[in-house]
Amino acid sequence: MAQITDQISLAVAALNRGELVAMPTETVYGLAADAGNEDAVAKVFALKGRPATNPLIVHVADSHWVRDWAAEVSTCAEALMTAFWPGPLTLVLPAKAEVSRAVTAGQDTVALRMPAHPQALALLKDFGHALVAPSANKYMSISPTSSDHVARQFADDELLILEGGNCKVGLESTIVALLPGDAPRLLRPGMVSVASIEAVLGRPVVQQSGGVVAPGQHHKHYSPGLPCYRYGAESDVSHLHQASDIGWIFCGNAVPVAGKAIELGADPDSYAQGLYDALYQLDHETLSAIYIAEPPHSADWQAVQNRLERAARPL
Repeated sequence: MAQITDQISLAVAALNRGELVAMPTETVYGLAADAGNEDAVAKVFALKGRPATNPLIVHVADSHWVRDWAAEVSTCAEALMTAFWPGPLTLVLPAKAEVSRAVTAGQDTVALRMPAHPQALALLKDFGHALVAPSANKYMSISPTSSDHVARQFADDELLILEGGNCKVGLESTIVALLPGDAPRLLRPGMVSVASIEAVLGRPVVQQSGGVVAPGQHHKHYSPGLPCYRYGAESDVSHLHQASDIGWIFCGNAVPVAGKAIELGADPDSYAQGLYDALYQLDHETLSAIYIAEPPHSADWQAVQNRLERAARPL
């Protein structure tokens, strides 16, 4: 416990100096900076190579902090915060005028969430202010779900990395926009499902952006350096099974292959938890390509399918 407390103290000191810290969350590791310090926020964009047109998610330690950032907190927002926070759900709400548009990518909306990782919450509480924390990786590369992944991404940079173990969810948060005069909108699928959100709200969630820009929407994202392909049951890839320089990711249905194979769980939760780690493993092997057998195309797999569509090209 003392070691964790020491790490938190070092991280708080770094954040107070306007520096960046890699922070574990239940989704992925985040590149954290003081959300109220525009110079620190600029460092996040610079280190990641992230375009200024891509907004950041503001992380809070308590739902009461939301009112420091949002101009309006609707009853729908309150209901979702009660049901899913702390957890992997981000809410996009109207931003207060004083919120830096560097954080919101020039929009009059702000994305907010409360992470469900004990070290993230401890860091937020000890720091006493909200943090921006996009995934701790270079822009469009594989999101990190362990401290080792972060260290690989920023091997040439001095970055304090909080050790928080492997991320339990493994995919970035669900993002839902709740804006005045508009229906609830899904901006990015995650492991908090649309069905569970609709059950809380008692109304449908529109699965269209409605012009609101959200993180993780680039057509190429979450991708390894190696060529990466996804294939369905209709694709015959048997001629590749004897190639020793191909990496494979299977969804609970591995077949014998000569290359490097990783079998992920046949349920969406276990598959999501292991996906990015599998991509990191294969991306650091001496391989020519990665082939991913597509999991089911059902509502339970929506978040996984979304990430695969951005990480891998169709065969």
